[in-house]
Amino acid sequence: MSIDLRGMSVVDAHCHGIRLDDLLAYPPTGWADRITLIGMCMASSATAAAESKRQVSALTESTMFASVGRRWLARWLGVDVSDVDEARMTRLRDDARAYLGGLLADQKITDLFVDDGYPQPPVDAAQFGALVGATAHRVARIEPIIDRVCAQADTLADAVAAFEAELDACGRDPSCIAYKSIIAYRSGLDVEDPSDAEVAASFSTWKAKGLIGGRRETKALRDRFLHITCRKAATYDKAVHIHSGAGDPDVLLAHAHAAGLAPLIAAHPDTAIVLIHAGFPWIEEAAYLAGMYPNAHIELSLFNPWATLDLDRGLRTILGLVPTSKVMYGSDEASEPEVLWISARLFRRTLARVLDGAVDDDLLTPAEGVRTGEGILGANALRLHGLAAT
Repeated sequence: MSIDLRGMSVVDAHCHGIRLDDLLAYPPTGWADRITLIGMCMASSATAAAESKRQVSALTESTMFASVGRRWLARWLGVDVSDVDEARMTRLRDDARAYLGGLLADQKITDLFVDDGYPQPPVDAAQFGALVGATAHRVARIEPIIDRVCAQADTLADAVAAFEAELDACGRDPSCIAYKSIIAYRSGLDVEDPSDAEVAASFSTWKAKGLIGGRRETKALRDRFLHITCRKAATYDKAVHIHSGAGDPDVLLAHAHAAGLAPLIAAHPDTAIVLIHAGFPWIEEAAYLAGMYPNAHIELSLFNPWATLDLDRGLRTILGLVPTSKVMYGSDEASEPEVLWISARLFRRTLARVLDGAVDDDLLTPAEGVRTGEGILGANALRLHGLAAT
């Protein structure tokens, strides 16, 4: 028996908003560059060399995700692959909502969890949802809040009070379903419980440098703010999403291992902590944490869809160790909305193969395989974030 996931709804538990004006301003011929992992990450990086960014397009033709993305979209549009760039731009110009809504409807993508930290200024989640034809939910990133309150505050106490007030506002906002941290980019995932003196010294040093500085200056302060976030999340029954593993070139890669989050996860057992990107490329670490700690969950984006050929192996590793009710699909779309569609289509096929294998090996019954697929594609994310199925 083959597991049939084609009729199941999809919740994208991690993506980024896009504005129509920006889409229309992009050159059509750069579309395939922008959907590759390197193209997307170079565009979002503040530190990558200009020469590195210029080299991206030369790599697109030999990048598997770009190849399959252009081919699948060409078929969907009914054009030759050589004409797909102009054809998609024509559809965007003529009726973007109908075009993008059709793509998401094709993969039954009903809900999007939108990280408001990128791009800046933030894209309104509801407007993004209306553009692509899905229900979009805001995920509030804490780093812009930290930057803002620390810039305005004269004392650490004032900064903490202002930070907590903003978290309270997010907590009371029904459109905000979770908090998000990219501490892996700022000071690392080896989050500690610093003393008051260490936090005060970190705040003073960072302020004295005009809020310029990285791990050395800000680690104690950022660690404290993340602990505060986890406590507030428990108060408002919201999850905390934490970027784990690799990202664009700005990430502190040596300090981005998910294993570093173990003490934080253990310190906040009443807070659901979602390991965004499944700790990729160290997915075994994230799988261990989600398999060991009841409050740790895994979201699969970045690993999905850009690992392409390795998706089956990685998914087997995660599903073999982690309670499958704690695994959530995501795309990490951050450049072009078609990534939402390509990613869902690729993942749905991969998940079906992996579940078929589990059934063939008598690890799952066919009925359990269907329930597992339904949960990973959407039901798990909706349940964890207190949302009714749509």
